Amino acid sequence: MEQASELDRPLRGKRILVADDEFLIAVLLEETLIGAGAEIVSAATLAVALRSAKAELLSAAVLDVRLIQETTEAVADILTARGVPFLFYSGQALPERIRERHPGAKVLMKPTRLHEIIQALVELTSH
Repeated sequence: MEQASELDRPLRGKRILVADDEFLIAVLLEETLIGAGAEIVSAATLAVALRSAKAELLSAAVLDVRLIQETTEAVADILTARGVPFLFYSGQALPERIRERHPGAKVLMKPTRLHEIIQALVELTSH
């Protein structure tokens, strides 16, 4: 019985920052990750994302490239400095400056199947 639970909830015990300013996408993503066992820290603005990246105990993060008009580059910088793995989930290409600063960052383009996001987070948090 426990094995089925582990398979159904592959993000169990993980605390994930979801930084996305598109309400419906954020809610769908958060509900999916909660269903996979994760605890969620939500951020719809850059200020909240920065504060969360600095202060929260995180296992990983999903970052939209832009929150309103600002990029999440500074959030990615903080997460990198703290050793917190992250991926970008966006409807637009990663700006060159961010690609140069975070060349190994995984980028998933919207729309992506939700199970692919879960799988990417499992891979990020298993290292």
